[in-house]
Amino acid sequence: MKRVVLLGANGQLGTDIRRVFASAPVQLIPLQRKDLDVERLDQIAPVLRSVGPFDVLINCTAYHKTDECEDHAEKAFAVNALAPREMAKFCSETGAVLIHFSTDYVFDGAQKRPYTEQDPVSPLNVYGVSKAAGEHFIAAHHDKAIVLRVSSLFGTAGASGKGGNFVETMLRLAASGQPVRVVDDQIMSPTYTMDIAEAVRRFVLEHPGLYGIYHCSGEGACSWYAFAAEIFRQRGVKADLRPVSASEYPAKARRPAYSVLDHSKLRAVCPMPHWTDALRRYFLQKEQEGGIR
Repeated sequence: MKRVVLLGANGQLGTDIRRVFASAPVQLIPLQRKDLDVERLDQIAPVLRSVGPFDVLINCTAYHKTDECEDHAEKAFAVNALAPREMAKFCSETGAVLIHFSTDYVFDGAQKRPYTEQDPVSPLNVYGVSKAAGEHFIAAHHDKAIVLRVSSLFGTAGASGKGGNFVETMLRLAASGQPVRVVDDQIMSPTYTMDIAEAVRRFVLEHPGLYGIYHCSGEGACSWYAFAAEIFRQRGVKADLRPVSASEYPAKARRPAYSVLDHSKLRAVCPMPHWTDALRRYFLQKEQEGGIR
């Protein structure tokens, strides 16, 4: 039976990975921040060594507060670049497979077609630069690595440190009666973390040798405004929703105007459902968990 170590086990993505692997024929070893703070780079190898030999390391840790990263570049690089470097070095020494998550924000959004894995990276903000650096460090130190670039995540556990996720934020704003103004000129692909978790499960159990970078996002694309409109439509919520341009919405970090990912390479492993269907299943899961009244 494979032993799989999961870092960031209580986060939005980590929670769904734990759920997907609950019935899988693996021994999952979940580690939280209290077990390993990856910002303490000198602790990564000792903690990983202490859990005993393992076959796969799944790294769900990240410093993903995009605007905060602009003011805390040192922390962003420690968590998003240097920590994955240490993980890659350790996995290279022990022969374990490393599964790591990157972001659509490694691209600048200048093109108008979905980005492939072969397109050169050109991030616009510190977060994107730090994640791109993490990709390069992993490639430099370990041949047996799978890097999944993901986009605009939503999961029932909510994003750690972000007060939930975009879906819950929109519903909360609508319930308060406040006007809801959402950016309409940034195009991306919303992605349900349960679908990413399923892709990870398939890599571990069915395609363990398919190393490299893969784009792993929801099928289809939309603006954040269109995403909000679909959220309200599926829930039957009436809201004062209006589109705004990114220039009207002050943000410290620049975002790509278009960051849709082409995931045709991933289809051989795990076809990704359309984001609207993923949103429907997200709401079903929330209802089962008692999170929606």
